[in-house]
Amino acid sequence: MTLNAWIAETKNLFIEQGVSDTPGLDARLLLGHATGYDQGRQIVNAGEELPVHRLDLLENLRSQRLAGRPIAYIIGSKEFYGRSFYVDERVLIPRPDTEILVETVLKAIEDGVVSSEDPIIDVGTGSGAVGITLAAELDCMVLLSDISCDALDVARINSRRILGRELETIASDLLPLGRKYGIIVSNPPYLTDEWVAAVDQNVRSEPDLALRGFGEDGLDIIRALVAESSNHGSLFIECDYRQTKQVAGLFEEHGFTNISIQRDLQGLERVVWGVRT
Repeated sequence: MTLNAWIAETKNLFIEQGVSDTPGLDARLLLGHATGYDQGRQIVNAGEELPVHRLDLLENLRSQRLAGRPIAYIIGSKEFYGRSFYVDERVLIPRPDTEILVETVLKAIEDGVVSSEDPIIDVGTGSGAVGITLAAELDCMVLLSDISCDALDVARINSRRILGRELETIASDLLPLGRKYGIIVSNPPYLTDEWVAAVDQNVRSEPDLALRGFGEDGLDIIRALVAESSNHGSLFIECDYRQTKQVAGLFEEHGFTNISIQRDLQGLERVVWGVRT
């Protein structure tokens, strides 16, 4: 079977089973993972025969995807802000919309509204995508915290992989005590129980700890984080577009000023941030 034939067959299987919104891309990613062929080579050499010694692996990878395992977990990587992060079932898969969280912090620093001179902390860091990206872009002091030690193991892998060094990691429920942070950034769990029950099969494979925000409105964790952050410099939080107004209200209750809401790639309100003066 040729490369192109395998891609076409796999794409059709994914469409028939309804396991992917991007069946063609998933097929190419699996092929690249198994063979080492980038997409350019796959296109140029579309008529080339598949390596015989990779057929069993390709079938195994395809079966995993057909069973609903997310593509990022299968190939062990996900691109975020132009960098490849290692991911597995211990962490949430980074989303393109979360890049807005990074961009919002960078723009606030560029505009002089906040400063990166004091430490930055990424709360609920998971894979480390947000905090490590900020460290790479700013070359400043960034700490990574998470309640999950398993997640911190993944964050350390990514820190070494992308920065060539380990950022300080702290096992903590929200903000670690005893320090002052200039910028607090977080993509915390914020889904309601109802939303968690309604997510598709791909999302159900991700850690419940990283999804469920608790409370009837899913905002219990964010409430606690906003309260804990009120003695620090600034706070940037990602949440659902249906929650941004409530979250902005929490910022106001706890004395934050310059409160702003940023939209994501789909034009939906996604990031709430503010400054303590």
